[in-house]
Amino acid sequence: MDCLDKLIQLAQVSGEVNIRCLFQGEWQVRHDADENQYVGAFHLIEQGDCWLTLENQQIHLQAGELFFLPQNRPHFIASKAQDNVIQTRITPSDAQEDQQDLFKVYHIGQNSPDLKMFCGMLYYNKPSLLIDALPSYLHLSLRDTPLLPLIQVLQQEADKTRSGAKSLIDSLVTVLFIYILRHGLQNEQLNQGVLAGFQDKRLNPVLTQLLNAPQQAWNMDTLAALAAMSRANFMRVFQHTIGMAPGKFLTQLRLQQAALLLNKTQKSILAIALEVGYQSEAHFSKAFKIAYGMTPSQYRKREAL
Repeated sequence: MDCLDKLIQLAQVSGEVNIRCLFQGEWQVRHDADENQYVGAFHLIEQGDCWLTLENQQIHLQAGELFFLPQNRPHFIASKAQDNVIQTRITPSDAQEDQQDLFKVYHIGQNSPDLKMFCGMLYYNKPSLLIDALPSYLHLSLRDTPLLPLIQVLQQEADKTRSGAKSLIDSLVTVLFIYILRHGLQNEQLNQGVLAGFQDKRLNPVLTQLLNAPQQAWNMDTLAALAAMSRANFMRVFQHTIGMAPGKFLTQLRLQQAALLLNKTQKSILAIALEVGYQSEAHFSKAFKIAYGMTPSQYRKREAL
């Protein structure tokens, strides 16, 4: 498992397509932000084009392109560029709504749609070193990539309700998320937080060791030696690049590993505390509650619902 795999695992990413838009003519819809900071939204254009407004930016989206908001923020989508954004939100009274087994389908217009678009959500564990390192949005084209056929698979599954279609579509959303990260790294769009650290030749070996063995009794001298820097210079570079001190990073890493174990295993609280590097259950539980707002036992019960 490489470092990106590990960060994705710790983020506990899952996704779904929840709306398909089939729009004709002139239209404009509003997408409100989710109250949960750790929910992302995406729009995948199957056919046609549209304009997305995010704050003061207008972005042209075309067939075969994907727009991803890691932390869902208010935005507007319209059939054409807008001088003034109308503060309206699509409702069943604005568009014909079909409730299919897979997702809702919104229709605007009586003729064949000019725009076909999948809309979906991505869900993550909170907090997450990976999600905190992502920019406000990513806009990428799937054209001329190995993932272009993915749109065709989504279309086929959406048009023909077959056994397992929901699970298949939602699994493809997770594949999309991983591809988004790869694309962002390859195009140097992911240059903050832990992802910036992995691109720094001095910090990369440090982060790799911490991710692979967060339970070890790491100290600043050992980490600085891995980076081939003095202790003072290492702490300065780490803080500047990743946005937090090495000790805070290690604490977050240990607690996110613990959250994963609480969710995915039946190990005792004490066993998990020891596995991620804490010497006592009490010390671990106190740190976990500060980060997650609940005890490890409460977190496990919530995730089991």
